[in-house]
Amino acid sequence: MSINLLPEALYTALFFSILYFVAALLTGVWKWRAMLGSENGKAHSYVDIAHHAALHYGPFIVLAGGLASFWPFADLLPGWVLIQIMGWTMVLSLSRYVSLGIRGAITNQLNKPSSGAKMGLVFFFFGSVLPGLAIAIGAFITLWDNLPGKPF
Repeated sequence: MSINLLPEALYTALFFSILYFVAALLTGVWKWRAMLGSENGKAHSYVDIAHHAALHYGPFIVLAGGLASFWPFADLLPGWVLIQIMGWTMVLSLSRYVSLGIRGAITNQLNKPSSGAKMGLVFFFFGSVLPGLAIAIGAFITLWDNLPGKPF
């Protein structure tokens, strides 16, 4: 079955949202089991963070995909490419949280950050924040001309 009704960027974003949806379900069960087994009723910090990240990344990537559908610079770089960059960056970020939760060895990876943690932040900035800002600015430019009752 082919779905050609959606813009490429939104189609790509929905693909990633499926990954985050499944991750949210699985990390939710993991968190619940960890809470049941702990003395204070709380899961390890990174189990909790992994679950919350999965919950947040799904709707975030769909919103980014919707906004990327209005990307005005498709001749230079298609919007779906930015969604791919963001999507895989968030997959790597989520996998880092899961890895930290499985090890249960630390509670704050940035307290005494390793060079890997520092590079991870840089990677996340260039792989998620910058493409997200580019998508937002591009969508703003496109949508501004069609905005009813322009506020300025």
